[in-house]
This record gives sequence, C-alpha cells and structure tokens, in this order.
Amino acid sequence: MKPIIGITCKDRNNIGNYTKTVSEFGGKPIVYASLEKSIQEHLAAIPDYIDEIDGLLLSGGGDIESSHFNQELHPNVTNVSRSRDALELNLCRRALETDIPVFGICRGIQVMSVAMNGSLYQDIETVYPKDALIHPSIGQVDSEHEILIEPGSLLDEIIGAGVETVNSAHHQSVDDIGEGFIVTARSSDGIIEAMENPSKTFVLGVQYHPERMKRTNEFREHRQKIFEAFLNAASKK
Repeated sequence: MKPIIGITCKDRNNIGNYTKTVSEFGGKPIVYASLEKSIQEHLAAIPDYIDEIDGLLLSGGGDIESSHFNQELHPNVTNVSRSRDALELNLCRRALETDIPVFGICRGIQVMSVAMNGSLYQDIETVYPKDALIHPSIGQVDSEHEILIEPGSLLDEIIGAGVETVNSAHHQSVDDIGEGFIVTARSSDGIIEAMENPSKTFVLGVQYHPERMKRTNEFREHRQKIFEAFLNAASKK
C-alpha cells in the first residue's frame, strides 16, 4: 500500500509541488491547510491526523512568529500565519513523540527546530555580511550553492556525497537547534542546511527545496533519493 503523507500548509494555492512529488515517488498525499479550520479545530484533530498518516511533510512558506522562540519581531519578517504556526508546531511535536517519519523543507526545518525549543535567525541579511549572502531567490528563480554534508549522517547515507549543490530561497534559518537534533549540513557561510534526530526512525529537515530540484540530472537525482528515502521510511510505519 502507498504510504499516506500528511502535508502542511496555510492554504492549497502553493502546495502543488509537494503533493505532485509525493505522488510521483509512490506516496498518497493528504493536505492539512491551516486556514480551512479554526486553530481550536485543528488542535483537537491532531491525534486523528497522526493516526491517519504514515509520515509528515512540513512544507515551505512564510515566516514563523518570533514569540514562539522568545524574540522581538524583526521588521523584515512577513507573511506570518498564527493558524499555520499553531497547526505545524503542535503537529510536529506529536509526530516526534509518536516517532512517525518527519521531513521538513525550508520553513519546515525551522518549524522542527522551534517546536523543540530551538530558535531562528529572523533575517539572515542582518546576521551575515552581504557579500556572503547566497540564500535568497533571485527574482522568481532559486539561487544555488554548495552544502557540506556530515559523514555518517542520515543525509549522507541518502545522498552518498560529502558536497552537494542545492537550490535556495529563504531569508530565515535555524540558529539554536531544537532539543534532540544534530546539524548534518551547512553552507559555506555557516548557515544550517540540514539537521536530523538520530534517536528517531526518520526525522530530517533541509533548508533547501528538493521538491523543485529539477534543473539538472544531479538535482533530479538528489530529489529522487531524498523523497524515496522519506517514503520508504513512512511505508514501514
């Protein structure tokens, strides 16, 4: 049977890359859109969500409200959704508690960290010099840069390379990692590009966007390897 993958978002307008990719590699996507129910309804339904899925995919999107990691709001933070924050942070915690496979992409890795008491750089540009800034998209096109993957990590086992080129489109990133996580990839300027929880069956977050890595053969191979690994873990739940 196809593993059932819960995919989180604010609404369904920009979720197609995730649902199509999960379907492409043999999963059955179920979308949890925070705006489709009240916060209270979502929170009450979280045990049911966990029961009906085999894996959780935390998708990319807007910024996380800074009160969740005890900081003042940075003026460059935009597109905050309190309903999405509430849904994803609580759903992520429950998924980690029950040890179902969790895969976080871009905002998703940030949710994973904040859910477990980590913190974020709210705006990378204010922390890192502009001449080292390689992460935002260029107009509507993802930027690209190399990441250095830790030997022996889950990501290393999946990808099979110590250095990989990935795409990039973000202005926030993980600062202090959440409880239970280890850093398993960084870019040349030190930004955390992947983290995982080695005590769990499959818990991996990446700061880049593998769902849209299609430009080159190398990108497509990376995309396939990482999604197949996630879906294989979910199929064993």
